[in-house]
Amino acid sequence: MVIIDKSGVHCLEIRCCDCPNALSPDIQMFRHGFFPASFNRPKTAFTFSVLDDFLLDNLECGTSAMNYYSKLRRMTSSMFPHLVPVILCLLHQPDMILTRHWRQLKTMKWHGFGHRSDIPSTGELALFCPACPQPGINVLVAGDESLDE
Repeated sequence: MVIIDKSGVHCLEIRCCDCPNALSPDIQMFRHGFFPASFNRPKTAFTFSVLDDFLLDNLECGTSAMNYYSKLRRMTSSMFPHLVPVILCLLHQPDMILTRHWRQLKTMKWHGFGHRSDIPSTGELALFCPACPQPGINVLVAGDESLDE
Protein backbone atom coordinates (compact mmCIF):
# COMPACT_ATOMS: atom_id res chain seq x y z
CA MET A 1 0.00 0.00 0.00
CA VAL A 2 1.20 3.50 -0.75
CA ILE A 3 1.07 5.77 2.32
CA ILE A 4 1.36 9.51 1.75
CA ASP A 5 2.58 11.40 4.82
CA LYS A 6 4.14 14.82 5.52
CA SER A 7 7.52 13.08 5.50
CA GLY A 8 7.02 11.70 1.98
CA VAL A 9 5.55 8.81 0.00
CA HIS A 10 6.08 5.35 1.45
CA CYS A 11 5.29 1.84 0.19
CA LEU A 12 4.34 -0.30 3.19
CA GLU A 13 2.68 -3.62 3.81
CA ILE A 14 -0.58 -2.92 5.64
CA ARG A 15 -2.89 -5.66 6.85
CA CYS A 16 -6.26 -5.02 8.37
CA CYS A 17 -7.86 -7.28 10.94
CA ASP A 18 -9.96 -10.03 9.32
CA CYS A 19 -11.52 -11.37 12.52
CA PRO A 20 -15.25 -12.22 12.35
CA ASN A 21 -16.24 -9.20 14.48
CA ALA A 22 -13.69 -6.81 12.95
CA LEU A 23 -14.67 -3.45 11.53
CA SER A 24 -14.43 -2.87 7.79
CA PRO A 25 -10.91 -2.05 6.51
CA ASP A 26 -11.76 1.58 5.74
CA ILE A 27 -13.02 2.17 9.30
CA GLN A 28 -9.92 0.47 10.71
CA MET A 29 -7.76 2.81 8.63
CA PHE A 30 -9.69 5.89 9.83
CA ARG A 31 -9.20 4.82 13.44
CA HIS A 32 -5.43 4.63 12.88
CA GLY A 33 -5.19 8.09 11.28
CA PHE A 34 -5.30 7.10 7.59
CA PHE A 35 -7.75 8.40 4.99
CA PRO A 36 -8.07 5.74 2.26
CA ALA A 37 -8.20 6.95 -1.34
CA SER A 38 -10.92 4.37 -2.02
CA PHE A 39 -13.24 2.51 0.30
CA ASN A 40 -13.65 -0.90 -1.35
CA ARG A 41 -10.08 -2.14 -1.71
CA PRO A 42 -7.76 0.70 -0.70
CA LYS A 43 -4.28 0.66 -2.20
CA THR A 44 -3.41 4.24 -1.26
CA ALA A 45 -3.94 6.10 2.00
CA PHE A 46 -3.20 9.62 3.21
CA THR A 47 -2.35 10.40 6.82
CA PHE A 48 -4.54 12.93 8.58
CA SER A 49 -1.46 15.10 9.14
CA VAL A 50 -0.65 15.34 5.42
CA LEU A 51 -4.26 16.29 4.64
CA ASP A 52 -4.21 19.02 7.30
CA ASP A 53 -0.84 20.26 6.01
CA PHE A 54 -2.07 20.34 2.41
CA LEU A 55 -5.22 22.28 3.37
CA LEU A 56 -3.08 24.84 5.20
CA ASP A 57 -0.62 25.13 2.28
CA ASN A 58 -3.50 25.41 -0.16
CA LEU A 59 -5.24 28.08 1.91
CA GLU A 60 -2.22 30.22 2.80
CA CYS A 61 0.10 29.71 -0.18
CA GLY A 62 -2.29 28.66 -2.95
CA THR A 63 -0.34 25.43 -3.44
CA SER A 64 -1.96 23.10 -5.96
CA ALA A 65 -2.28 19.37 -5.30
CA MET A 66 0.23 18.63 -8.07
CA ASN A 67 2.86 21.00 -6.64
CA TYR A 68 2.33 19.69 -3.12
CA TYR A 69 2.74 16.10 -4.30
CA SER A 70 5.88 17.08 -6.24
CA LYS A 71 7.26 18.47 -2.98
CA LEU A 72 6.46 15.19 -1.21
CA ARG A 73 8.15 13.20 -3.99
CA ARG A 74 11.26 15.36 -3.67
CA MET A 75 11.22 14.92 0.13
CA THR A 76 10.97 11.15 -0.34
CA SER A 77 13.86 10.93 -2.78
CA SER A 78 15.68 14.16 -3.55
CA MET A 79 18.09 12.43 -5.95
CA PHE A 80 15.49 10.35 -7.82
CA PRO A 81 12.01 11.85 -7.39
CA HIS A 82 10.91 10.22 -10.66
CA LEU A 83 11.20 6.80 -8.95
CA VAL A 84 8.56 7.69 -6.32
CA PRO A 85 5.14 6.25 -7.23
CA VAL A 86 2.87 8.67 -9.05
CA ILE A 87 -0.60 8.97 -7.59
CA LEU A 88 -2.76 9.73 -10.62
CA CYS A 89 -5.73 11.00 -8.61
CA LEU A 90 -3.55 13.87 -7.39
CA LEU A 91 -2.17 14.82 -10.77
CA HIS A 92 -5.34 14.71 -12.87
CA GLN A 93 -7.91 16.39 -10.65
CA PRO A 94 -7.51 20.15 -10.36
CA ASP A 95 -9.57 20.26 -7.18
CA MET A 96 -8.85 16.99 -5.45
CA ILE A 97 -12.06 15.26 -4.36
CA LEU A 98 -10.27 13.77 -1.36
CA THR A 99 -9.43 17.18 0.07
CA ARG A 100 -13.03 18.32 -0.38
CA HIS A 101 -14.18 15.30 1.64
CA TRP A 102 -11.53 16.04 4.28
CA ARG A 103 -12.49 19.72 4.46
CA GLN A 104 -16.19 18.76 4.85
CA LEU A 105 -15.39 16.28 7.62
CA LYS A 106 -13.29 18.87 9.46
CA THR A 107 -16.06 21.48 9.15
CA MET A 108 -18.65 19.06 10.51
CA LYS A 109 -16.34 18.19 13.41
CA TRP A 110 -15.71 21.89 14.22
CA HIS A 111 -19.46 22.54 14.36
CA GLY A 112 -20.30 19.58 16.59
CA PHE A 113 -21.49 17.06 14.01
CA GLY A 114 -18.52 14.72 14.51
CA HIS A 115 -20.37 12.13 16.57
CA ARG A 116 -23.93 12.62 15.39
CA SER A 117 -25.62 10.85 12.52
CA ASP A 118 -28.02 13.67 11.62
CA ILE A 119 -27.31 15.86 8.63
CA PRO A 120 -26.69 19.57 9.30
CA SER A 121 -29.50 21.82 8.15
CA THR A 122 -29.04 25.03 6.20
CA GLY A 123 -26.75 27.48 7.97
CA GLU A 124 -25.58 25.15 10.74
CA LEU A 125 -22.05 24.91 9.30
CA ALA A 126 -21.71 28.66 8.73
CA LEU A 127 -19.21 30.64 10.79
CA PHE A 128 -20.53 33.34 13.07
CA CYS A 129 -19.82 36.78 11.63
CA PRO A 130 -19.87 39.54 14.26
CA ALA A 131 -20.06 42.22 11.55
CA CYS A 132 -23.27 40.86 10.02
CA PRO A 133 -26.58 42.05 11.52
CA GLN A 134 -27.71 39.49 14.11
CA PRO A 135 -31.12 40.29 15.68
CA GLY A 136 -30.80 40.31 19.45
CA ILE A 137 -26.99 40.13 19.35
CA ASN A 138 -25.66 43.26 17.63
CA VAL A 139 -28.90 44.79 16.31
CA LEU A 140 -31.83 45.84 18.46
CA VAL A 141 -35.08 45.07 16.72
CA ALA A 142 -38.43 46.09 18.13
CA GLY A 143 -41.38 43.69 17.91
CA ASP A 144 -42.92 45.41 14.89
CA GLU A 145 -39.67 45.99 12.96
CA SER A 146 -37.68 43.73 10.67
CA LEU A 147 -34.08 43.83 9.43
CA ASP A 148 -35.23 45.03 6.04
CA GLU A 149 -36.30 48.41 7.44
